[in-house]
Amino acid sequence: MELDRCLASVRCQDFDDFEVLVVDSASLGAEARDIAQRWGARYIREPLPGVSRARNRGVGASQAPLIAMIDDEAVADPSWLTQLLREFADPQVMAVAGRIKAFEPSTDEERICAVLGGADGGLERQVLDRSCPQWFERACFGGVGCGANLAFRREAFAVWPGFCESLGAGARIVGGEEHYAFFGVVERGYSVVYSPTAVVSHPVPTSMQALQQRHLRYLSASVGYIALLFAQQPLYRRKVATYLVEALRGTPRTWRSGGAAPRVRLAPRWKSALAVLSGLRSFLLDRLDRSAPPLKPGGARPAVSPAASSNADPHEPVDRRRSDVATIKGA
Repeated sequence: MELDRCLASVRCQDFDDFEVLVVDSASLGAEARDIAQRWGARYIREPLPGVSRARNRGVGASQAPLIAMIDDEAVADPSWLTQLLREFADPQVMAVAGRIKAFEPSTDEERICAVLGGADGGLERQVLDRSCPQWFERACFGGVGCGANLAFRREAFAVWPGFCESLGAGARIVGGEEHYAFFGVVERGYSVVYSPTAVVSHPVPTSMQALQQRHLRYLSASVGYIALLFAQQPLYRRKVATYLVEALRGTPRTWRSGGAAPRVRLAPRWKSALAVLSGLRSFLLDRLDRSAPPLKPGGARPAVSPAASSNADPHEPVDRRRSDVATIKGA
């Protein structure tokens, strides 16, 4: 199971004072619990589906000042936690996103999918705050990392309401939750950092058919997310509308993490149009019913949350996403 592989990598970190929590998001069966126990992780079952709900539940269950979050499909490099935590030496930093590399491809088709469908933010460290040009667009639309590799200060959840539970896997709108979180942090006057040295590896689609399916799913989620952003943030509606018009025109986003992706049509226009309509429908359903629909059994979301200890490096990270949370125990 992917969770087993993920937790094995978390337990091999070169940072040695942390707790791991596994937040199991509305799955059936005991497999995630058994795996968590085997790796000495604290297991929490969240009965309602949704990655955002699971993350919020994990944060609430942890006492650590720093909380790291990792997708249960991901494998962390041994220095992942140390590198994430290092960025919190600056008290203005409330969130950190790490680098997400694709697993090494074994076929030509997998190599193409890794180029077109990867989430690698590249090798350049970035700091995003309100003083940065286009901070709104960069925070909201993929300019500072993705959700499989994150860390937050606990303090952030005192000034910001946490992950929007209308967004993310298991919710009506199945994406955008990490970008909306970055917006919430930066909009309140704090910084978000992209750290290229805090690395996890993550699977990508292994065939063009799978890549097309994921592209259409992401397109639908993006439309729902943009509609939610427009509805919930009236002060920024002009910026949202401008971004949407530029997207329709094909304006390159040179600020996006990892640079502008190659412009390749991954799906026929009619399929893309259906995905757009699906995204609008998801947004409208979410407005009508704010509770997420039931998830199919089997989604565990890991989260890790480290806390600073008296003898720890002052820059600590945290991990958490599908079923796992780690917290660094401290004085």
